[in-house]
Amino acid sequence: MKNLLKVLLGVIAITLIVVNVRSILSPIEFEAVRVHRDSAVIARLIDIKNAQVEYKGQYGRYTNSFDTLIGFLKNYKLPVVKKAYELNDMQLESVANIKRKKAKMKEDAEVSLTVDEADKIILDLIAKAKEDGNWKEIDEISVLNKNEGSIRDNFHRDTMWVSLVDTLYHDPNYPVDSLRYIPFGNGEEFTLLADSVPTKSGGQQFLFEARADFDQYLKGINEQEYNNYILGIKKNVTQVRREPVLDEKGEPKYDENNEEVVTLIPCRRVGNVKEPNNNAGNWE
Repeated sequence: MKNLLKVLLGVIAITLIVVNVRSILSPIEFEAVRVHRDSAVIARLIDIKNAQVEYKGQYGRYTNSFDTLIGFLKNYKLPVVKKAYELNDMQLESVANIKRKKAKMKEDAEVSLTVDEADKIILDLIAKAKEDGNWKEIDEISVLNKNEGSIRDNFHRDTMWVSLVDTLYHDPNYPVDSLRYIPFGNGEEFTLLADSVPTKSGGQQFLFEARADFDQYLKGINEQEYNNYILGIKKNVTQVRREPVLDEKGEPKYDENNEEVVTLIPCRRVGNVKEPNNNAGNWE
């Protein structure tokens, strides 16, 4: 009997130890998995943001279609200029004088001149010299930079076209078709929105938003720990979206103080279609 009691007490003691250890390890394990999944989702949202910025740069607005955005990434190429021969400061000033003369400006007049503009002027001079055989102007500019040698022999500007995917993600094998999918989301897609708001000047400011709700990629790790985490997140208004509660007619519900009734849904989001935020992420 005493031996049986000792065994029972031993089992109880081991059980208590296991329970205590699990109570300590459970939040730690949840947090480790949560951080891993959250980081993957944030990284994908940043990739979406970068794609949208390039898309707007080309078309003047954002898109709310992943088909359109992914097609753009697959097909669009960026021009990259490969340069041989760099103009030094003295040569740039000499080219600036050429620009002044063409514009009939005074010699001491201030003139703006970008490097690309200077390159074009040199290329035009080279083309002209090849036609008439007069290299005097080019050679005078050449001697101002002995390190680079002769412009007529060494100055080249060749345009290459590179994949937008390579430029944005530095990986020719980047899984572009997966851009729409939420990591650890079991096939669920990010919500992608695009809109515009009027500006004070009367124009339009274009906005976009991409988001994934926490329950789309965090639920199922540990239900109790997940619920505890969500309760804490709901206190941080920057990491939730407000979803209007609708009545039986499908209209937004209002409480006794005439305030709209909403459901707080924790999410990861980049950009915001309701108010400009410089395309920031709500984790920043």
